[in-house]
Amino acid sequence: MLTRLTSAPPADFFLTKDGRETLDTPISQDRLYVHHYGHGPRIMLSVHGFGRNGRRMERLALALGEHFTTFAPDLPYHGKSEWVRQQYLPAELAALFNRLLADYQDQPVYLLGHSLGGRLLSATLPLLEHPDVRDLALVAPDGAGGRYTNWIDTLPRSLVRPLAKFSERPRYLLRLSQWLRRRGVINKYSAEYLSYNLKDGTFRRRLAGSLRSILHFPPRPEELEMALRKRNITATVFAGDRDPLLHHERLEAVYGPLPSVQVMPYSGSHWLPEQLLYNYYLAR
Repeated sequence: MLTRLTSAPPADFFLTKDGRETLDTPISQDRLYVHHYGHGPRIMLSVHGFGRNGRRMERLALALGEHFTTFAPDLPYHGKSEWVRQQYLPAELAALFNRLLADYQDQPVYLLGHSLGGRLLSATLPLLEHPDVRDLALVAPDGAGGRYTNWIDTLPRSLVRPLAKFSERPRYLLRLSQWLRRRGVINKYSAEYLSYNLKDGTFRRRLAGSLRSILHFPPRPEELEMALRKRNITATVFAGDRDPLLHHERLEAVYGPLPSVQVMPYSGSHWLPEQLLYNYYLAR
């Protein structure tokens, strides 16, 4: 049973299975670190992208603070979250989100996911128990349109475990990324990103854990449409026209045909379009 949260949690806290723990406690459990911003009557669950943490949502959350109370978790293997296991599953992540939202049953909830966060929220939406989810916004969502893991989604699952293992041995993964780049599977940006970051042991564990987890969150447009209809809500997909990490044609092919989803192009790259989102949420 997850710790029951108070109605006014401190600025940052751990969600644990047994209760609060001091920071010098040996890591033996999966613990999700959650940032809390604002005091508005509406609740926002904001999920960041790969390599970031919940503070990526801070500026937008503070700007909307009078209108929204924002919870921005650090995903497993990111930020201050501590994840013991080698992967996480949709039901496990949804259970944490449900525990986080359990004390706010009488307040409307808005969901915002950026990049990897968009992929995770799309997959967990059918598992969320809150009775009043109002809106889903996905910014450059991974999976359906992301260039980082688009190639991973095409691999047999039997190859993902060895690939994750390779990520713990940077020399081998660097060779693999160069081989994939020469064959056009990943772009120059992705190859250089790996080359720069694989020197960091924390990054290697983050990459390995994310690789082991991500195929459990496949893009399922039919299930997303069913979840949206069941709640009688819509989703908006924001896509920057200069985003080097976004596969625009695939994104449009996946989301475009869905009646409950609107694809909204904007002028920008992969960064979170904070002013656009600020205006979007004020208009909600």
